[in-house]
Amino acid sequence: MNNPIPDFNDETIAKLVMELYGIEGKISALVSYEDQNARINTLKGSYVLKIANNRLPIEGLQVQTDAFEHVRKTVPTLNLPRIIPSIKGGLITIVDGFAIRLLTFLEGDVLANANRSPALYHSIGSFMGQFSNAMKDFNRPDALRPDDLWNLDNILACKIHLKDVVRSEDRARIERCFDTYVTNTQPKLPELRKAVIHNDANEQNLLVCAQRPDKVSGLIDFGDLQFASQVNELAITLAYALLEEKDIEMAAGEVIHGYTAEFPLEVTELEMLPNLLAMRLVQSIIMSSNNAKAFPDNEYILISQKPALALLKKLENEKPMIGAHVYV
Repeated sequence: MNNPIPDFNDETIAKLVMELYGIEGKISALVSYEDQNARINTLKGSYVLKIANNRLPIEGLQVQTDAFEHVRKTVPTLNLPRIIPSIKGGLITIVDGFAIRLLTFLEGDVLANANRSPALYHSIGSFMGQFSNAMKDFNRPDALRPDDLWNLDNILACKIHLKDVVRSEDRARIERCFDTYVTNTQPKLPELRKAVIHNDANEQNLLVCAQRPDKVSGLIDFGDLQFASQVNELAITLAYALLEEKDIEMAAGEVIHGYTAEFPLEVTELEMLPNLLAMRLVQSIIMSSNNAKAFPDNEYILISQKPALALLKKLENEKPMIGAHVYV
């Protein structure tokens, strides 16, 4: 295969699962952006076969594997995927140039489909706070991706694509966000605690318990794992949690209180939180606009950014209190 994006058919996947893991089951495709994921349903349970895009270095996959094990040992009650070793004992197997792993399948519905409530928002914060607390000592420099355009510490690199945002009103608002960031936030970045963060706790990656719809049951998709400012984890979580939410202060307050009960913020982190939240929205808007330019026939890309544009406008115009009422 010359394509860096894997494209194995179901028959090949079934054969691989049997040869590598001695498992037989029904194969069904799972949505993925650049990797290939398949659910394996067996009589004894479900698994996810992950075939990685070969642009991601093997070292990045190893960091994910080590992070799973680190969290399992640190906070065993936190529900993350568990990697299943192959028959030969390996956790990562290379087939036709692609890295293959088998993970346990986490039950639960994605947050995008859940009915929002104060209790659920609090649970989102609590879960991610526990994750941050577990990861605070997982300092892996090999997870450093300073040039990644999805690294919030590297947000200024996205500005080169600002021209791809369609409406002048949106570009002007984003420019003002950049100005605030450069003046008030960027100079303080060296003061922030650093750690490996999930970096993408969005509405598709957080799972909600079917039996308890007010409780987060798990976190998936560690493909954006990276070494960065740890407060970015909360800012990113907030950016996605608040999309299409009418009561921003309530939702933000619950997420922040849930998070800080598990992982208290420092004063500087708390002060920077509102701007970092806005800059994650900026990052998402700019990157989706750039992708829309690259794939003009994909109308979904621009439609999906509408909630982010609306939230950024609301944050600027209404200036809800985010973080100011949390004491550290």
